[in-house]
Amino acid sequence: MIKVLLIFLIACFGYSDYFTGKSLQTRPLVLGPLVGLVMGDLQAGCVIGATVELAMMGAVGVGAALPPEVVSGGILGTAFAIAGHKDAGMAVALGLPIAMLVMLLRNFLFIAIVPLFANRADKYAEQGDIRGVSRMHWFGGIFGMYLPLAVLVAVAYYLGSSVMESVLNAIPQFVQDGLTISAGILPALGFAILLRMILNKKIAAFLAVGFVMTAYLGLPVLGVAIMAVSIVALMAFGGFGEARPAAAGAGEMEVEDDEDF
Repeated sequence: MIKVLLIFLIACFGYSDYFTGKSLQTRPLVLGPLVGLVMGDLQAGCVIGATVELAMMGAVGVGAALPPEVVSGGILGTAFAIAGHKDAGMAVALGLPIAMLVMLLRNFLFIAIVPLFANRADKYAEQGDIRGVSRMHWFGGIFGMYLPLAVLVAVAYYLGSSVMESVLNAIPQFVQDGLTISAGILPALGFAILLRMILNKKIAAFLAVGFVMTAYLGLPVLGVAIMAVSIVALMAFGGFGEARPAAAGAGEMEVEDDEDF
């Protein structure tokens, strides 16, 4: 029971980014070593956490896309793999389906529970009760999102990996296929929505270059990111942005000299 309590506290820490801001404490790279400490194998926690992080690195909310729930997947995948003396592949195999399942539960909380506190906060706002609005903000985060998900993670760990595998296997195959496909499509949809807001003629060429590098040259995302950083560094510090102002300044000096004559 001590381990269950500690897993619950780790989940509380992971979900507390609803109050502390996006400080990356939700990532498996952070939570994996903590789980390793609780399970008595820090090295395995670090290795498995890093591996699960690689698998879920793209699980980031962009635009309207909701990614798989990385906290539950990272904690439970790492815990079950260490408890069963399995490798990181087992953690990923368990963590990703769990993360997609919890994503559905999280969406249900957003739809059914959180609006109850939001509507109450609107009434307090109409009355000018700032403290009431603040209370609803905290209560909505704790009881509508933070606490239910942390309890779910602790209960899932208590039940064990065999029960979770049975739950996952009980889901019809067409639902599992739909979750897998949607998990792949939603990030792309999120990027598309984001591009609609920021895309213009100044950055369209860079988008085309990145697409060619990944689709036709087979360059990985890390390579594209390094190339992008290099281009930004050249534009910022390579003197490209200083050429035109310098030329303009020289022209102004010539005009001023003509006026002097």
